[in-house]
Amino acid sequence: MKHNVFFSLPGALLVASLIVLYSQSVVLCESPDQLVVIVNRNFKVDSLSVAEVRRIFKKEITVYKGVAVRPIHAPSGSPLRNQFLSQVMGMSSTAEEKYWEEAKVKKGVSPPIQLSNTVRAVFAAPGAISYCYRKEFNPTVAKIILSL
Repeated sequence: MKHNVFFSLPGALLVASLIVLYSQSVVLCESPDQLVVIVNRNFKVDSLSVAEVRRIFKKEITVYKGVAVRPIHAPSGSPLRNQFLSQVMGMSSTAEEKYWEEAKVKKGVSPPIQLSNTVRAVFAAPGAISYCYRKEFNPTVAKIILSL
């Protein structure tokens, strides 16, 4: 008598393992402490890559699809900012300080402004781009363009 693979014990274990792994990945993708990059609801962009966000926060991109972009940082030294620096910018807070010291001298470019409530800041400013934890995100005031 032949048995279907999915009804055998090894097959059932495989299916159960895949279900557990999938459910864990879904939970990880939508963790309340997940970092999300947000923009003003009127910003005509639905997604950006990590590289594009990095260039915007380094002020290498100042206009995107005809809209002046305004990067807004969380306060220096905050866990939110440190996570953003690590995951998006690929640098520490010390490296970021050095980057902006050089950029100011060589290019006359100042760092993005810092505000404690990045969600409210994005809501209030057309072309604004910032970041927050998923648990702080409010879809009525901003939209997510990148989840990390």
